[in-house]
Formats: sequence, C-alpha cells, structure tokens
Amino acid sequence: MSNSGQMSKPSVRDVFVDPDRVSTAREPIEINTRVCQRIASLLRSRFIPVDREDSDLSGFSREQVGNFYLFLVSICHQTSPHGKPALEGLVEGVYKRGWDYLSAKLEATARSSPELLTPIRWSGVTDTELSCLFRDPQLGDRLTDPTNRAGLVRNLGQVMLSKRWRSAEDIYRLSEGRVVDLTNLSAQFKAYRDPVKKKSYFFLSLMRNTGLWHYVDEDHLGPPVDYHEVRGHLRLGTVTVNDESLRQKLFKNLPVTSDEDIAIRQSVHDAIMLISELTELRNPSQLHYLFWNVFRSCCSRDSQHCQGCPPDCTLPERYVHLAIHPDGQRRCPFSEICASTCGTAHQKYYEHVFETDYY
Repeated sequence: MSNSGQMSKPSVRDVFVDPDRVSTAREPIEINTRVCQRIASLLRSRFIPVDREDSDLSGFSREQVGNFYLFLVSICHQTSPHGKPALEGLVEGVYKRGWDYLSAKLEATARSSPELLTPIRWSGVTDTELSCLFRDPQLGDRLTDPTNRAGLVRNLGQVMLSKRWRSAEDIYRLSEGRVVDLTNLSAQFKAYRDPVKKKSYFFLSLMRNTGLWHYVDEDHLGPPVDYHEVRGHLRLGTVTVNDESLRQKLFKNLPVTSDEDIAIRQSVHDAIMLISELTELRNPSQLHYLFWNVFRSCCSRDSQHCQGCPPDCTLPERYVHLAIHPDGQRRCPFSEICASTCGTAHQKYYEHVFETDYY
C-alpha cells in the first residue's frame, strides 16, 4: 500500500534539519541523504503499520491514562543495559521484555492501586518501592539504577504539586494543544529535560496514539530516538560518522562525550524526519515504531538477522510482512540496503556508550 496522497507540508529540510548537518562533511556525524532516499523508496511501496501500543489501557480515565504515560516514560531508559541482565519476566502469565515488561507491570499494579498514578504518590516514592514495583518473582530485581529513577519520579510529583497540576491533562490544557509548548512545559521536569526531547516526543506520541490528544502543530512532533534506533541507523548508514575518533568509540563500545551523544541522536532524529518526508508518510512516530521494532528484533547488539530470521525472532506480527523478501525468505527488512549486512567486510557499529537518564 502506498503512503502517498496526503496533504503537502513544508519540507523537512526547511522545518527541522540544520542545512549544515546535511551539506557539509565537516560535521562529526551527518545525514546520508542517498541512503535515506533508498530507505524511503523501499518504504513507499510497503504498508507501514500504525504506531500503537499493545495495551489500550481500557478502564482507565482520561486523566489516569495521561498520568500513566507521564510516569512510565519518565523512567523509560536502558532496559537492556550492556553487560547486565535485561528487564524481563512474566506479567499475568505472559512473558514480557524491556519496555513491554515495564508497561505491563505498571498497568497491572495501577489497576489494583490507582493511587500510583497521582503526583502526591510520586512525590514520595523510594528506590525500594520502585524496585519492588518492577520486580519479577522468579528473576528478581532487573531495573537498573532504581535510586536515580526514583529521583526522577519524585521530581515529577514535586513539580506537579508546586504547579498545582493534578494530571497531565492540566499541562495539555495549558499548552492549548501545541507541541512546542508541551515540550517546553515538560522540560520543567528533570526526566524530560533532554535537548533532543526523546522522552517528550515519546510521551506526546503515546497520548496522540490513544486518541486523547491532538496537536495544532503536529509537524513539530519528532521521533523519540532511543539506543535501538541509534544502533540501527548507524548500521544502515542513514547517518555517516566522519570523525575517526568517534567512529572508533562506536566500534569499540567506548564512552562518548555529552556533545557527541547529542550530535549522534540529533542526526538520527533528522534522518528519520527526512525519511518521513521522502516517503510522504509525514508521520515520524509511525516510522519510529517501525524502526524500533525492527532494530530491537532483527538487529540487536550482538545478533543480526541479515541472512535470515531464526524461529524465535521477536518481530511483532504486524511487521512480519515487511521482512518477507521477493525470494520468499524472511530476514531483516533492510538487509539489501544496510551498509553493515552480515557477510560483508563492513565493521558493525554499536550504540554509543553514555551514562544518562535522557532516554
């Protein structure tokens, strides 16, 4: 199914992308327009599933849904930390991992304890309580850095109480549905202060996807770039690393600086925005869900499905049709385009190493 036929909007280059980042090789990392065009050409002829979560939070009020995602996104980062066990376990008898486990675990607890979705409760949460909230009975505590995460939640509640905001709905009404104002208001929370706005964009996308929030300036809603997408786009080649020192850091899992972290994520953000425009989809969040699901399923840190998906591939069913190639084989949807396809001489990038709570 083609994604064309939508109303024309201003060019992504005019609205979102710093021209210097696209046009000059002097930047340490930049968009590779040619590869973005190839990705867009592939996606234009394919049906791209709508961006959605597996749970619709049925039975929760409008205010509870907003507070659920405001709280959940505030602590959403590093659920599969390098060198440490991934966040995973059973929720009501169903195996979940990463973000899916985090979301399902909070939902199950909030249904029996709705006070968990209130600023007054957040303002006093402890690291022990947060660990208990996401503990799996069999695997134990897998949530990394509960002390810092609990601090983010407390700050969330304290700021809301100081502003006399009872729910995220108060922030939405104050912004009058403008993305720019919503990201500025959310930046008052420590958890949402990221200059690349990963958590802010993710939260706003979730609220839009529930059908509860609509934005008058939706063209300003960028993709919430996380470490899966950084790794995937580095490997695809939609962004090019020009600085040799940075290249070696990404190949060897060495820490990057704060400025390098922002430069990497901003370039991936801009590449997704460009692909969104070139496909005429003009929905970066929809592309985010596609890339995120493909990269975490078919292009993980240490296992890639370039030549074929194994029987236990975790790519959600709604994206599987994209992985079926003309030869009838199932493998990563981007394997014919990717600069790092297995079997080539290319060295594969890893996501960058940087200690942060931005994402």
